[in-house]
This record gives sequence, structure tokens and C-alpha cells, in this order.
Amino acid sequence: MSKDITITTLAENLVYGKGLQGEHGLSLLVEVEGHRVLFDTGASDLFIRNARLMGIDLREVEYLVLSHGHRDHTGGLHHFLRLNDRATVVCKREVLRPKYKDERENGLMHPDTLDLSRFRFVEQTEELLPGIFACPQLPIADEADTHFDHFYTLVDGKKQPDRFDDELALALKRGHDLAVLSACSHRGITNILRTVRTTFPDTTLKLVLGGFHIRTTGTKMYEVIARYLSEHLPQRLGVCHCTGVDQYALFHQSFADRLFYNYTGWVETF
Repeated sequence: MSKDITITTLAENLVYGKGLQGEHGLSLLVEVEGHRVLFDTGASDLFIRNARLMGIDLREVEYLVLSHGHRDHTGGLHHFLRLNDRATVVCKREVLRPKYKDERENGLMHPDTLDLSRFRFVEQTEELLPGIFACPQLPIADEADTHFDHFYTLVDGKKQPDRFDDELALALKRGHDLAVLSACSHRGITNILRTVRTTFPDTTLKLVLGGFHIRTTGTKMYEVIARYLSEHLPQRLGVCHCTGVDQYALFHQSFADRLFYNYTGWVETF
């Protein structure tokens, strides 16, 4: 029997009790059979401070996976690399590109100071640890579920619209059960789920957890996602971060018995 996989939210926009703190960012810790993988670092060193309060030693993390290059997901990178001297950083090479929200720079801080010997740049689905897969290829089947507006990047010194070629997701496989973690879903959570389900065809989708980047989009983007989920609803649906609490209310109307809000300090066992 496969061992349970535990997902602990170290940093997220919201927090309830426990003496923890929240911020606009996301950081998740995945644990299985004594192994630890960190998914994003939030916007600061807050995820480290919260981990200490929860009795978690991040020096034991073996892999840090970066979902994409935005600062609310990579802001704690330098803090983590100083704390943990052994973890490999897994991401797409495009994470290093400068990024902008309109005119405001919001990409990876001080990329020129990073020790790239600690990085593993991935282009194909790769099993990092038993049952934990980095999924860097996220083709867009439905352009309606993309979230690119106001975002830009530099390619060969030229500023252009950002289509988030740096984005990746995590897939967790436990026997025939599958979970998908997506930090911001700029390329669309429905597109991400299509890809991962195709990669692991003989599995049952049990958990989807992450941000869907629809906080300011009204009901239009929600309806695109809800239509897909009405046919492919996982057993557990955890939303957070850039999904927005107003959109959470919409999801609750449709999927109340499967839905939860994944706030700072939440521990989900898969």
C-alpha cells in the first residue's frame, strides 16, 4: 500500500489561529515516506518562520520546485538557499527571465547572484521522488482559461506579453490516485488538469489544490473552470491565493461538498 502524502500550507494570503501569519504569496510543503519537497517560497521569509512555529525543519527539504517566476512565489528563494544548503531547485529555465505587471517589475529577485549549480532545469515530466512529479509541459487547449493580461517578460532584451512559458505544476501519484498542485494557473487550471490527466491516464483525480488566478475576473473565468470541473470534479478541491475569496464563494455554491479553502497552516493528507 502506498504511503500517504501530506501537503502543508506554509504561507498563503489568509490565516486562522495557531500564531501563524499570512501574506500575498504561496508556499506548500509536500511530504511522503520521510522525503520533503517544497513548492514555492511565498513572497518573503515568512514560510520559514511559519514552518518553525509548526515544528518543521526546512533544512531537510530535498527539492524546491518553483512554479513560475513571480515574486509572490519566489520572494523567499534566497532565504531558503541560505537556510538549506543541500536542496536542488527544480524549475524551467524561463523562471530567470525578468517579469513585469504592467510597468512594475515583479520577477525573481537578484537572479545574477544565484548559484545555478543548485538548479535543475526541466523540460519534460520528471519524477523527483517516488510519486512526486514535476510537470513542465502545459499546452493550452482552451485559450479562454488563461490569465496573461497586464503581464510581461523580457526575451532577448525585448519586452513582450508573458504567456508563462516558465509555469509548471506538481503531480502526486499514490497508487492509482492522483493529486495536482498548481500555484497560480496562469496557463489555466483546466489546461493543466487536461495535461496531467493525459500524462497519467490510468489514475483517478482525487485532489486539486492551488490558485486559479481569477480573483478580479468576475464570473466569466469562473464559469469556464466550473464547466470543466462539473465533468471532472476531484474528490477534494482546495482553492487559495489568487483564486480570491469572492470566487471561493462561487465555487462553494457549486461544489460545496468537495471544496475547502487552503489557508496558511492547513494540512491536507492525500
